[in-house]
Amino acid sequence: MVTLASDKEAFIAQYDQSKGNLPGSDIAWLSELRAKNIALFEEVGLPTAKTELWKFTNLNPLKKQSFSAPSAQEQIFANSNELPRQLPRLLEINASHRLVFIDGHYSEDLSDKNLPAGVTLHNLSSAIKAGAADLKVALSSRAREEEQPLVALNTALMSDGYVLEIAKNTSVDCPIEILHLGGGKAEISYHNRNVISVGFGSKATIIEHVTDRSDHVYFSNSATEISVSENATLHHYRVQASNRAAFLYSSTEVVADKGATYDNFLLNTGARLSRTETNVSLNGENSSCHLNASYMGTDDQHCDITTRVDHKTPHTTCDEVIKGVLGGKARGVFQGKIIVHEQAQKTVGNQSHRAMLLSDRAEVDAKPELEIFADDVICSHGCTSGQIDKEQLFYLRSRGLTSEQAQALLVNAFLADAVEAVQNEDLKDLLLTKIVNWLEQNPN
Repeated sequence: MVTLASDKEAFIAQYDQSKGNLPGSDIAWLSELRAKNIALFEEVGLPTAKTELWKFTNLNPLKKQSFSAPSAQEQIFANSNELPRQLPRLLEINASHRLVFIDGHYSEDLSDKNLPAGVTLHNLSSAIKAGAADLKVALSSRAREEEQPLVALNTALMSDGYVLEIAKNTSVDCPIEILHLGGGKAEISYHNRNVISVGFGSKATIIEHVTDRSDHVYFSNSATEISVSENATLHHYRVQASNRAAFLYSSTEVVADKGATYDNFLLNTGARLSRTETNVSLNGENSSCHLNASYMGTDDQHCDITTRVDHKTPHTTCDEVIKGVLGGKARGVFQGKIIVHEQAQKTVGNQSHRAMLLSDRAEVDAKPELEIFADDVICSHGCTSGQIDKEQLFYLRSRGLTSEQAQALLVNAFLADAVEAVQNEDLKDLLLTKIVNWLEQNPN
């Protein structure tokens, strides 16, 4: 075990010490890919406020931490032996399917072994050894590496993750839940890389649950590559509820082909500092995406949601509805960019961000952007922030509610509007319950 401060030099040292033991270290193309990305990370370094895409998110709290980089001999996932054999499911549906990661490592014992027909799963190490045909393309597909130094770091240090493939014309009726359980050891860091491929005409729901079992400080740096083939639909939902000492960075890159739909929703209540990036490329006609989110923060939490949607062909559609509630000294960030390329006529792109501030010390920063190079489009964006409407609060109190009850009711209604976009009814009910629970625990 080597304890490292989290500055640029420390991560480079970590790579130098571990590169011979990382998955695929004996595969030429992968070793070259890792070397290329650590060189890029060394050139660019950790993002700072001087970088436009990071001007509202300061990583100094992360840099002040020291993290343990597990050596090849250490099996962190062995901590799964300390867990109950039946972990609680996010959705209490016996027929749902689940993958479990403990401190960044796939736990076969705690995961479902009987995935539905047409669905195959490998953890990253196994997929690399098996020489999955599309893995090289998927891991090398990032087009703006210089803008994503943490993704470059992930590519250099990726040690586990999953490769999930859904065959063509497969309809997965029950959700696939992916549980990321962190915090098993203090001050550890891990870099997961995931690949999701949804075949022609297929349909699936994936629910990622990010949580932990302690109040330990840890750093999760994950990257996911998603391809949604022609006429396929992927519902991708994420519940992020880590402890308030954790640091979370997640980057998701999506490519949607002709007639494909990528439907995404994020509920964020956890972490000391979190940044969730989602980049979608609408490559085929009549492809579409929905990027919706609700985030809640209090104390000194920092939540950053950054999105980019590239409309590259005609008749593509995107909708974004982001809502946040902040109390204490929490800070929220929304950066959303819609790019309509010259050939993408008949594009429809709508973006909305609204934030409610429950404290005079809370802060929100929003940066919506439209870059339009076509002339036959319908695009809009809007951002607002403010406090609870005092007239509405007065009205509810005049009906016998306490101040806390009235505030909770208004906040719940405000956030529930974004949750309505979730198409899985069981998950929708659970998300609404989590919002109510958060409000009860954080009266502000």
